[in-house]
Amino acid sequence: MLTASRAERLLPYGLLAAFFCVSILVRPLLPVDETRYLSVAWEMYVRQDFLVPTMNFAPYFQKPPLLFWLIDLAWGVLGVSRFAAVLVIFAISSLVIDLTRRLAIALFPDAPDIQRRVPWLLLGSVPFVLYSSLILFDLLLTACVLGCLLALLAYDRQGRLRFALLAGLLLGLGVLAKGPVILIHLAFPALLHPLWRQPDTGLSTRRFLAGFGLAVLVSAAIVAAWLGPALYSTGRDFAYGLVWEQSAGRVAGSAHGAHARPFYFYVLLTPLMLMPWCFFRDLWASRPWLRFRDGNGARSQDLRILRFLAVWLVGELLVFSAISGKQPHYLLPALPVLVLLLAYFMAGARVPTIARTAAAMLGLFAVGQLAASATIFYRYDLSSVAACVAANSDAELAFAGRYQGELTFLSRLEKPLTIVEPSAKDEWLQTHPDGYLIANMRHYPDATRSVACSQVFRSGHLVVLNGDRATTLGADTPPDPSAGG
Repeated sequence: MLTASRAERLLPYGLLAAFFCVSILVRPLLPVDETRYLSVAWEMYVRQDFLVPTMNFAPYFQKPPLLFWLIDLAWGVLGVSRFAAVLVIFAISSLVIDLTRRLAIALFPDAPDIQRRVPWLLLGSVPFVLYSSLILFDLLLTACVLGCLLALLAYDRQGRLRFALLAGLLLGLGVLAKGPVILIHLAFPALLHPLWRQPDTGLSTRRFLAGFGLAVLVSAAIVAAWLGPALYSTGRDFAYGLVWEQSAGRVAGSAHGAHARPFYFYVLLTPLMLMPWCFFRDLWASRPWLRFRDGNGARSQDLRILRFLAVWLVGELLVFSAISGKQPHYLLPALPVLVLLLAYFMAGARVPTIARTAAAMLGLFAVGQLAASATIFYRYDLSSVAACVAANSDAELAFAGRYQGELTFLSRLEKPLTIVEPSAKDEWLQTHPDGYLIANMRHYPDATRSVACSQVFRSGHLVVLNGDRATTLGADTPPDPSAGG
């Protein structure tokens, strides 16, 4: 029987499901990130080779394989479709909400109101609404961070080795989700153990750090179980690209598409992370700055947890600000920490009011997507050209410029596209009279007879040129978009 309390706990997930349905119906897969990641998953699926991710059927070292594995698993059960892939993303987003609620229970066991507020505060926060339905890696990483932290909390309070091993498993999955960046997120809880440990029942810091070290070793073994065979089958170029270019290169901002931005970039995004809750009078009426300074009525254990969460949050902001490569979604794993602080300081806000605000935020973004579907999204919907490419998939196919998998999944291609320099596309068309070349062009080509199909794409045109009828077109391909995070 569905009790009122259980219905209340399930309601956030029901609203999130409704939001996902709207997104699937009105929003296309967005290039370059969503189309690229589904193309990588599709190539693994069609090759039935799940060891090394590929893009355009060449080793793809920019992301580890966990998300691709999950999507392929869903396709194996439900068939290949966007819906099945998005179902994985919905499960991950729902898991993040549930794990954040469980973390609230673990950190504030005597505060049921905090536990009730947390799902709604997370559901309605602007960053979560923005990214919850997108096919990206950061919420999967967030789930691994939360799961690992919960296992470490259980290890601290019960001292059982199995929880350290579980933390290692989740830490390893986090590395397979988005690389070693998870160590940055979890280094703060580990090093700040004296701040949050329970003095009477918790482990000593020395013993806790020994358990955390064991978890790191377990995670290294898990990663090695994938990375070793992957490196063996691909060679040192894959190792260099994965280990050096995509890790150290992004830190230094030297990797291609590293999104180098100024130090203060995340500081400018802080108000966005606080929306819409920063507009609640109850948040500022609680004077949170006084709680950190002198307690101001907070219990001693609560005060320790609050200081731990605040130091963790500020520490992550500083560390990620020091890293050259920056994207807004890189801070998503810090969002549950912020939500826990908000849940504590918004004690004066009624849960129904918070729930209505969260529902309104979902509704607002759903309406925004409906409006964008009629005004903007057509510039990013590649389905027209993808259908044309799919219909001619048996012919020789080429892409002018830097290809990022925009069409492989949408066209269900089972062979690579030939990559051609923009300046050489005339030559390729003339030497491949039965072939088709896809080009991203600023202006619609004058030689209209050579165009098999075309569509508006961003600020230009994506055209499919037929070699049999091609004339000189000139080099008019715009710069390629940079790689995503």
